[in-house]
Amino acid sequence: MPDPQKPRVTVGIPVFNGARFVAQAIESALAQSWPPEEVIVVDDGSKDETPEVLERYRGRVTILRQSNQGAPAARNRILLEAQGEWIQYLDADDYLEPGKIERQWSECPNREADAILSPLLEERWEGGRPLPVRQPPDEGDPDPIVRWFQRKNPQVAAGLWRKKSLLRIGGWNRSIRCATEDNDLYLRSLQADFRFAWTPTAGAVYRADWSLGSFCHRNHAELFQTELTLLDRMAGWLHERGQWTDARREAAARAYFQTLREIAKDDLREATRLYEERKKSGLVYPCGPKASPTYRTIFGLLGFEGTERICRVADQLRPLEQRFRKRRREHAI
Repeated sequence: MPDPQKPRVTVGIPVFNGARFVAQAIESALAQSWPPEEVIVVDDGSKDETPEVLERYRGRVTILRQSNQGAPAARNRILLEAQGEWIQYLDADDYLEPGKIERQWSECPNREADAILSPLLEERWEGGRPLPVRQPPDEGDPDPIVRWFQRKNPQVAAGLWRKKSLLRIGGWNRSIRCATEDNDLYLRSLQADFRFAWTPTAGAVYRADWSLGSFCHRNHAELFQTELTLLDRMAGWLHERGQWTDARREAAARAYFQTLREIAKDDLREATRLYEERKKSGLVYPCGPKASPTYRTIFGLLGFEGTERICRVADQLRPLEQRFRKRRREHAI
């Protein structure tokens, strides 16, 4: 008979060409101090050795296969198949500490929540090697809307998500196939008035920067065009509800400006058009870390497009300047 004090949790792992790390993800799920109800792995059309790795776990985990449709589709398959009341999503290149689920549930101040969130641990990589796991400082605002604009909500593995609540908002957005699917899920969760509970202890490890071959690294333009669409959706929703505050406006302006500068790297003319469309709202202007005092001064004279052209020239000259300084130091020696 199930223990009423313990949640029934499904650990769901979507994987595409994840042979390098997926075994560690599965092992970390099976090693939980509170064993999950089940572990479901959805192989999203892998072409590498992932199927062979998964076969080693047949009988211990549920293995499902489908044609390549993207992570949101794989996560929705997990959502529909899950027997647990709660879902612990885990990307195939991330992993959990052994007590993650038990600590998160034990620390939860509101068992009626739609999602239980905690801080995230990071394993960053440099030169093909992992650095020590660390917990980045949480510099996000207490206002969940401001946090959303700041992109300070934790990666989805840091949460426990109530299955029926995810079903209520339609699960994951299958039309998004890059890193913004988390942002879209948080956006729709906030708009559906999800009850979020926060717990203090980190237990999920996000493996960052180990590969530059991901879909999102290859599709910079699509990533930030999608980000802009999400910003527009949140801004429109806040306007309809009359729920803007000064802090939310400032956070939105920073997010808009950073996103438009990223779009300008791929298509300056399009970024300028998008900037001109949105500046009428009063939400788009040079601010935040992407707008230095020098940038703002030039912007006052030349506007968005002119300033971005100056920045491009400066970026091209910077390597030449660095080489020149290096040669001067070598000659001085």
